[in-house]
Amino acid sequence: MVERQGRRVALERAGRIEAGGGNHACIVHDISATGARLLVPEAGGLPEAFTLTLEPGGDRWACRVVWRRVGELGIAFA
Repeated sequence: MVERQGRRVALERAGRIEAGGGNHACIVHDISATGARLLVPEAGGLPEAFTLTLEPGGDRWACRVVWRRVGELGIAFA
């Protein structure tokens, strides 16, 4: 089991995953200083590293996948 580095805060905010020239909508379910949990239907088909953008506002992070479940990703900010 992966130990969290920071306290997660509930967010429920729209996000955009940018990977391999494509964009995928997601919901940022919760977030901390070191990572987040994303709700994303095509979680299994996304690469191990991508860019996450919060909408609206445009905050951007380089990310890597820490865990995958059906419809969810746990990510760490790179």
